[in-house]
Amino acid sequence: MFKTLITIPLGYILGFIYSFVQNYGWSLIIFTLLIKALLLPLGLKQQKSTTKMQQVQPKLAEIQAKYASDQQKLSEETMKLYKEYGVNPMGGCLPLLIQLPILFGLYRVIYSPLTYMLHMSEDQVTALTTQYVEKFGEISGKAAAQAQILIAKANDLINFDFLGLDISATPSISDPSLIWIIPILAGVTTYLTSKVTTMMSGNKKKEQKTDENGVVKKERVLSPDQKSNAGSANSAESMTKTMSIMMPLMTLWITFTLPATLGVYWTISNIVSILQTVVLNGYFKKKLESEIAAQDAVIAEKKAEKDARYNKKKKKKRG
Repeated sequence: MFKTLITIPLGYILGFIYSFVQNYGWSLIIFTLLIKALLLPLGLKQQKSTTKMQQVQPKLAEIQAKYASDQQKLSEETMKLYKEYGVNPMGGCLPLLIQLPILFGLYRVIYSPLTYMLHMSEDQVTALTTQYVEKFGEISGKAAAQAQILIAKANDLINFDFLGLDISATPSISDPSLIWIIPILAGVTTYLTSKVTTMMSGNKKKEQKTDENGVVKKERVLSPDQKSNAGSANSAESMTKTMSIMMPLMTLWITFTLPATLGVYWTISNIVSILQTVVLNGYFKKKLESEIAAQDAVIAEKKAEKDARYNKKKKKKRG
């Protein structure tokens, strides 16, 4: 099912692009841009959800401070806030989950270009494999997983030369070469993606409060529940920092163990994601500021009406 729905269509798309471009590297770049364009509606939804969460963050912080000692009330007021402002805290997860099958499908396309890009039958692939073995010897070890790439290159079926680099090769940590630039770029752009996302989400250090004379106010003593919440917040922040370091390192390791073609895709995908995040955040931030302000006015009006009814009812009872 996965092969039919994801891998085969991706192979046809990449193969179609290659039939015009005749260069695997440029085909992969065009392919990446096309996939990003197809996923743009989901990207818009994800960025809108992220930006809206950013806009209501100060209100959420107020609720957390007010009901720090009452977890049930905190949960109720948080859900009420989300409902009032139309915020879905899980809204940014779906687009990320949808992109995973595409990445896994692309792995298969990259490793089996004869099958998925050139649409050769199993018999044709077997015949070419036999010819390769007779000429160069048995394919074993890590090379076995990349057999179709090796065969495609040996028979000049696919042009893997990209800007002077052989992107069919797998970078080797023990053998420094120019091909190292691809996994390094993949790792650096992954780090930048994380940093830009964090910056756009508005995570800033808490500013110190001062009184009218400019003297820094002392923080009040926190209750056990408040300390627990503060600890949770610090843990979340610490985890975010850890992931911003671990993800680039994992990307670096993965792209050093797989053909450089994957590193090219990863790098271009990261660059497009960074640009998309910056542009869409700026767009939605301006748009949502006016929406949040309008919703604030509606909520304030409803509260004023509710307070007026309550005071009227209370006055009537006294009378």
